[in-house]
Amino acid sequence: MKKLNNKGMTIVEILVCFVLVALITVSVYSAISSFNNKRNIESYKEKIYTYKNTLTKLIQDDLVKNGLISAKYDPPSDLSNEIYTVTLGFRDGTSKKLIVTRQLARDYDESVAAKEDCGDSCTKVNDSFMINYDGIDYSIPDLGEYENEVGEVVKDLRINNIDIDASGNVLSIYIGFYHPDLSTRYAISIVCPINYY
Repeated sequence: MKKLNNKGMTIVEILVCFVLVALITVSVYSAISSFNNKRNIESYKEKIYTYKNTLTKLIQDDLVKNGLISAKYDPPSDLSNEIYTVTLGFRDGTSKKLIVTRQLARDYDESVAAKEDCGDSCTKVNDSFMINYDGIDYSIPDLGEYENEVGEVVKDLRINNIDIDASGNVLSIYIGFYHPDLSTRYAISIVCPINYY
């Protein structure tokens, strides 16, 4: 009669199995994490594209269909809470306002210096961005936020520059967006002649 070898697994064989399983788990987790990051970035881009395209189309449709005959631009008077206003007059006698509001949290060095100067009695300045067209608020997409060293909320997606000009016979609107994780800059960019037949 033949004897069977019933030794079982050695400790070395068990350790090798655990190491192999751990390596496979780490590589799968890394691949899934990389895929999720790419998916999040594509989702962010889609939200920004949808937002800017919707607002651009809405404003351009009014400018083209209703016929822009006048544009009055009021630049911000307070640079800590910037409010840009453009009043648009149309051929049918109606008028609409485009209001862009931008309030930026102070940058790190300025915030720390301000906190040292006034202690805990400092007023926090959180990021706040809004575009209002014809009385309707269009909040920029919320793509995350963090707190700076003094507890102010800083948004990941920001309106980083606004350039509006209604001089001469041309209305030019540029509202630029910036997100640190996205390589491209995005903007609502509209150029329209004023009182053109």
